[in-house]
Amino acid sequence: MMEVSIKEKRIVLLPVDGSDHSTRAFQWYVDNLKNEKDELHFVYIIEPAFSTPTIELATASPPVTNIMQSMQEKAKAAGITCHAHAHIDTKPGQALVRIAEEYNAKLIVMGTRGLGIIRRTLLGSVTNYVLHHVKTPLVIVPPVKS
Repeated sequence: MMEVSIKEKRIVLLPVDGSDHSTRAFQWYVDNLKNEKDELHFVYIIEPAFSTPTIELATASPPVTNIMQSMQEKAKAAGITCHAHAHIDTKPGQALVRIAEEYNAKLIVMGTRGLGIIRRTLLGSVTNYVLHHVKTPLVIVPPVKS
C-alpha cells in the first residue's frame, strides 16, 4: 500500500450504485489512498420519477439501504470513518459535482464502466460529466481488462 501523509481531515467522496465498478473503486481507494484522517462519504444518487433533494438512508429503498450498509461495513472493517448518503436527482453527474462542493470534498474516487468513445458520446457518462465539471481532484478507477 502506498503511504499517504495527511495532516488534517480529508473528506473523500465515493459514489456507489451497487455495481462492481463502485466496489472496485472502493477497494482501489483502500489499497492505494486510505489514510487514518480520511472521512469517507458514500453517495448513492437515486434517479426518481419525482424530485426531492436528499433523503435519510433509513427511508431509502431496501436495495439502496442494503448497498450502503454493505459499503459501510467494508469501510469500518478497513478502519475507515465513513458516512452514507442517498440523494434523489434526475442528473447524477450534476448532483455529484454539487455534492462535492457542499461536502467540501478534497477528493472523489469513482469507478467507470470503460465505455468506448462512441458509446460514451451516445449514452453519456456520469464519470465523464464529473471529470469535466468538478473542481475537486478526481480519481477514476478503470475496469479490469478481460
